[in-house]
Amino acid sequence: MKTSRLEAIKKLVSDNKVQNQEDLQLMLKEVGYDVTQATLSRDLRELHIVKVHDSRVGYHYELPQEGASASFFRPSSFSIDSVKSIEFASSHAVIKTYPGFADAVASVIDDNIRNGIMGTIAGDDTVLLILRDNLRREDLITTISFYIPGIEDKIINK
Repeated sequence: MKTSRLEAIKKLVSDNKVQNQEDLQLMLKEVGYDVTQATLSRDLRELHIVKVHDSRVGYHYELPQEGASASFFRPSSFSIDSVKSIEFASSHAVIKTYPGFADAVASVIDDNIRNGIMGTIAGDDTVLLILRDNLRREDLITTISFYIPGIEDKIINK
């Protein structure tokens, strides 16, 4: 079932200018796949589908280029311009992004930072990081700043 669902997602994304997860979720339902937002988000990440800007339709999902590395975002290629802020509360951190960039930010974190973070949940413009109890905020910022240079300047309520 998962393999056929992933194929359906790839076909829908390649045949349409899908602008958000809600639209894709509805399209999947129409072709027989009733998935949760969390499942769809994981599927998009697994397929390395990213949002790109098109001057005619705005942001939309696109399949990765042939031969593209699974590690699409490298420290030197990720722009801090997509991140608005990072804020901490207890054992959580919330990263606010511009619309369409949260999934990419979460992917960078998931692919590169394993110690100290239990997981991430990405929406369209927000990433929730669930931190382990022993992780200091300063250590997290130091680690993330290697992959998202400049994030230390986006901290709210230092």
